[in-house]
Amino acid sequence: MRSRMVLLAAIAAAAFGEARPLPARQDREATIPHGQDRPPNPARSPEEAVAAMTVPEGFTVEVVASEPDLVNPVSMTFDERGRIWVTESLEYPRREPGPGRDRVKVLEDTDGDGRADEFTIFAEGLNIPSGIAVGHGGVWVANAPDILFYPNADGDLAPDGPPEVVVSGFGRDDTHELPNSLTWGPDGWLYGWNGVFNRSRVEQGDETYDFTCAIFRIHPKTRKFELFCEGTSNPWGIAIDPEGSLFASACVIDHLWHLVETGYYHRQGGPYPPFTWKIESIVDHLHQERAYCGITYFDSDAYPPEYRGKLYMGNIHGNCINVDSLTRDGATYRGHGEPDFLSANDAWFMPVVQKTGPDGCLYILDWYDQYHCYQDANRDPAGIDRLKGRLYRVRYEGTPRRTGFDLAESSDEELIGLLDDANVYNRDIAQRLLTERLIEGGRDGLRDRLQSVVRSDSIGRKGRMHATWALIGSGSLDPEFHWRLVSDDDPTFQAWAVRAAGNMGSVSPTVREWVASLATSPSPDVKLQVAIAAPKIEGLDPVPILGTIAASCGDDELIPRVVWRNMLPLLEERGEGLIASLSAGSLSPAGRELLPRALEWFASQEEVQPQVFLAVTGALIGSGDPEAMTDAFRVLSDLLRRRDLDPEASGSLRAGLRDLLRPHADLGRSDAWLAVESSILLAYCGDEAGLELARLVFSNGPTREARLRALDALIYAEEGPALRDRVRAVLDDPERRGSAEFRGELLGALGEVDDPELAGVILSAYPGFEPDLKPKAVALLTQRPSWTKALLAEIGAGAIPANVLNVNQVRALLESPDAELAELVRQTWGTVREGRDPAREQVIDRFRGELRDAGGDPIAGRAVFDKVCAQCHQIYGKGQQVGPDVTGNGRGSYEQLLSNVLDPSLVIGASYQGTIVATADGRILSGLLEEDSDRRMVLKLQGGEREVIPRDQVEEVRVSPVSLMPENLEEQLAPDELADLFAFLCLDRDPDDPEARPIDGTPAGLIDARPAAEGSNE
Repeated sequence: MRSRMVLLAAIAAAAFGEARPLPARQDREATIPHGQDRPPNPARSPEEAVAAMTVPEGFTVEVVASEPDLVNPVSMTFDERGRIWVTESLEYPRREPGPGRDRVKVLEDTDGDGRADEFTIFAEGLNIPSGIAVGHGGVWVANAPDILFYPNADGDLAPDGPPEVVVSGFGRDDTHELPNSLTWGPDGWLYGWNGVFNRSRVEQGDETYDFTCAIFRIHPKTRKFELFCEGTSNPWGIAIDPEGSLFASACVIDHLWHLVETGYYHRQGGPYPPFTWKIESIVDHLHQERAYCGITYFDSDAYPPEYRGKLYMGNIHGNCINVDSLTRDGATYRGHGEPDFLSANDAWFMPVVQKTGPDGCLYILDWYDQYHCYQDANRDPAGIDRLKGRLYRVRYEGTPRRTGFDLAESSDEELIGLLDDANVYNRDIAQRLLTERLIEGGRDGLRDRLQSVVRSDSIGRKGRMHATWALIGSGSLDPEFHWRLVSDDDPTFQAWAVRAAGNMGSVSPTVREWVASLATSPSPDVKLQVAIAAPKIEGLDPVPILGTIAASCGDDELIPRVVWRNMLPLLEERGEGLIASLSAGSLSPAGRELLPRALEWFASQEEVQPQVFLAVTGALIGSGDPEAMTDAFRVLSDLLRRRDLDPEASGSLRAGLRDLLRPHADLGRSDAWLAVESSILLAYCGDEAGLELARLVFSNGPTREARLRALDALIYAEEGPALRDRVRAVLDDPERRGSAEFRGELLGALGEVDDPELAGVILSAYPGFEPDLKPKAVALLTQRPSWTKALLAEIGAGAIPANVLNVNQVRALLESPDAELAELVRQTWGTVREGRDPAREQVIDRFRGELRDAGGDPIAGRAVFDKVCAQCHQIYGKGQQVGPDVTGNGRGSYEQLLSNVLDPSLVIGASYQGTIVATADGRILSGLLEEDSDRRMVLKLQGGEREVIPRDQVEEVRVSPVSLMPENLEEQLAPDELADLFAFLCLDRDPDDPEARPIDGTPAGLIDARPAAEGSNE
């Protein structure tokens, strides 16, 4: 199947002739792609594209390959001969599985001029092949729903037979989040990504893996499939630093993540597993746009030192290559923004993969297209330019080219020498080849030679590290060598010895004892790996080990989250032992954070064990940690509030808590916070003195949080007029009503009060509520039929406008089992359409013109955002996390912002679809599903309140067909308020930031020029 350039051009033209025709040029110019502010510049030739790029002084960009030889490239890798393996997709964005027109192509530079001149089709008939790796006797291809293996033992670019389906079950719901980034990990496993909106279900043996956003891994010999970690969004690319740590760049959410085994990370959307304690990103800075594709840890002496040892990431909407440097931070890292390495200055530039090549230069694969986003590909699949694709090399000065070699022909000793090479390409390839030789066997002395390299100073530390990984990747380690490695003076080698033990499962008693002893290692990295490996090592009791790590890890941010993740599967059978191990001795801050989470898990069980709760409460009181104690008291309060708690267990728990807490329930104590918390919990226990103190705290307590928890206790303990009068007294008294934030949360808490007369208290206070409180009051009043009827009566009388109810609330009320209520809603509102309103397009057109010269004030717009948006969205770290964080989501351009604000139901990610729940006590709740299990559902409601609903209290569940965000925002705001809101949202930073600039496409007349005295720091 070999062919030269001329023949390849003819083949490409024939293949693309079967694709749908591209629209006319003038039609395409009128299209503004998603995430852009204007129609893109005309497509450039490869030479024109390179000429427009800017790179640091001394660097040049060269074209390695381009159309027609390279088209719609999706993924790439290098092999041991320096050949470039690329997957091309003509089928994107096709959802249907089955054979297609896509292929795997191999690029070679046979004459050493730096440009590929020979192209071979290795495999075809594929359907969006989204990842590729070469090694262990063949070629691995991600081709959803399958991961395929093409045998190719002789490397002759023709498969030795039909492909093997290694695993299957990857989804195709979202074909820009398919399994991707196949990468050989340091431990010899093949790693890959799957995206957040692409649900997959992989079955292997007795195991079933149901997942969305996750890193998976496959063992090349046994074909064993595992999930390595879960969370983030839809990353493409896995970077590995010289310590063997994994990193990814993510879209929409924060851009940089350090990934460890068993970790569960923040998700772009969708519910978390029960009791998840999520791990956050390692950055607090931004680059241009949150649309990343590809990442690599660049480590090569082909570039000057200041460009080495950093993460290089493709930024699609930014049309550039971003850079972050890394520093250690306990068991994890912190990322720091660096100047961009390359700017394409071309809207078509789509850097999907970045790799270090055989010559040590950075190679960039460019899926060159006007459409960056899946939304455009689905809206206009014919508009995808399937005729283009580029591969670039960024070369420093006269860096020599490299061709005509084959590292597979190197001797063992030659490959060992390359393990410490300055070019990471050589190190990685040499390591993989040595691992393959160890697995194949027949290489006398190779294992002993590698072990001696690890133990000596004959090569540098990087070389010793790669030698270690080559041995680990080959399977079980020699027991004596493993013991020497696990007892090494270098904590990184110790950590990898522990990780190897976890992968192996069965180790020698000596190694097992050493692993257990390392729970008290001074190295955070070693502690982290012990927490991960302990549950996997045969004969090792993980319970005391996890307890020891949690008690001794100080205030490390990562370790306690990983400990918790590995504790969860053990709680069912070993819960009491784990609690005892956490409660014993002095507790670190991390240990104290784990205890309330463990209590929450115990509180969810059918059989409650009072002794566990009492032991933890006593331990936390002794620790003197206000935050952990408050969290624990919240869990205990929720537990006591359950009406189905076994009477005997309830009585024992209440009696024990009264004995523990009464000595502390004195508001005159120096540790007043403990007195407040103790009195609130005593109120749940039926203690009269505690109830009286809780009344005082609610009426005029020291903090907003304490007052709200006291209110929860009174809701539980009091009924009817008494509580109603207390709420009225607080709302009517300017001295006690507190902040708007407090009253908003007070309204959210009152949903549990089954008192028909409470609606009158809220409606009487309604006219005096601040504008941002009124939607919260309406949301409360729509939860119970009797309250809603009172609200509708006020609307009918003209005291409250009908538009205080949004379309989503009306839809939910129309489905109420209360026929009288549904009829009242129809009389007030009439019928409500299902689904999105197509007329919103006309609304957008109207306001596109009206806002053009509106002269909005961004600072005033911030207040508007706080009033109408912050109940569900965060921006610049403020607001509630119900919907997406709009700091870096939905504001890529002015056009995108207009659509998202004024037509929110146009595109709704599956993870942002609203859920409507009808409960056994008559409430109707609407929010985003945060957690769903056989024991409970957790909804995030408007205002950020987290509502936990026991499963036996759920009567009906329905997914909303439209966005939770109301469509008619323009009807809720005055014209100047809407202009102010858009002026605020159209700045890329907070308006107080002197560096704030309008996002792409913002009309010049939308944002007023403001004097510095009006809030600018200039």
